[in-house]
Amino acid sequence: MSDLSEKNVVFVTVDSCRYDVARAARIPFIRSIGELRRARTHGSFTVPAHHAFFAGHLPVVLEEPLTDYYSEAACQLWRIKTGRTLEEKRRFGLLFGANNVVAGYRALGFKVLGAGGVSQFSDGSCLRAYFGDDFLYFGPNLDEEPLRERDPGTFPLNNIETIVRNLAGHDKWFLFVNCPETHYPYDIGNGIPADVLESYATLKGSLNLREGPAVPASLGPRLREMQLIALEYLDGQLGKLFELLPRRRDIVVIVCGDHGENFGEHFAGKPRWGHMVPSREVMEVPLVIGQIDGCERVGS
Repeated sequence: MSDLSEKNVVFVTVDSCRYDVARAARIPFIRSIGELRRARTHGSFTVPAHHAFFAGHLPVVLEEPLTDYYSEAACQLWRIKTGRTLEEKRRFGLLFGANNVVAGYRALGFKVLGAGGVSQFSDGSCLRAYFGDDFLYFGPNLDEEPLRERDPGTFPLNNIETIVRNLAGHDKWFLFVNCPETHYPYDIGNGIPADVLESYATLKGSLNLREGPAVPASLGPRLREMQLIALEYLDGQLGKLFELLPRRRDIVVIVCGDHGENFGEHFAGKPRWGHMVPSREVMEVPLVIGQIDGCERVGS
């Protein structure tokens, strides 16, 4: 990719998505963007992971081959300017003088727009501060029940026209989308199976380091399958987004999990559910980086 300062950006975080789920899923659009690689994230839950991303540290691929942008050892996609930078050669794709990636794109004259649906991006949250008023939040309030069935309207990719309308009239833009479909309760707005919903009363007490009652091990495969279905649905919606996005410039596309998820696997001597623990299932995430070439639309 040449001259990243002239390319638009779509940066998608697939919340809580495990690498092995992405590997097993039928996600033709995401796979068409670039190679799906196993990467290690920098945070075991949404907030620290995204702080790292906006500081220029995407999930990193450690296995060979080490390729540009997938592995910082080869070439970092985004870098925040530091005292050592001028001495380094071919270590970054785009260097920002600002103190984070979002501010860096603003300083280059890009329209910045964020969209999200998990509560860590709700009004007043620390992650929302990166975007200020340039954010479309579709999700629940922080104090809402986390394991209830969700309204389809709370998913950003079910609001594609609104997202695209907010980019209209801008030649250069940076679009960030946090996708909650793969986050618990793992439904896509079409209901939760009755037996799974009944188990959620027990699961709630054991999520994210809580020491609640024992959760049936049989629930794990069910939740993994629900996350896989959610990811496949998300893939279809992401394809629809790109059908409507303006394409006058090349678009750099990054799709990654912010962190993974435990579905009852043991870590530190106990079965774990959810995230916030540095288990392999939580720290390994999918990463895809590629470019969609720009073209004038018919009639544009």
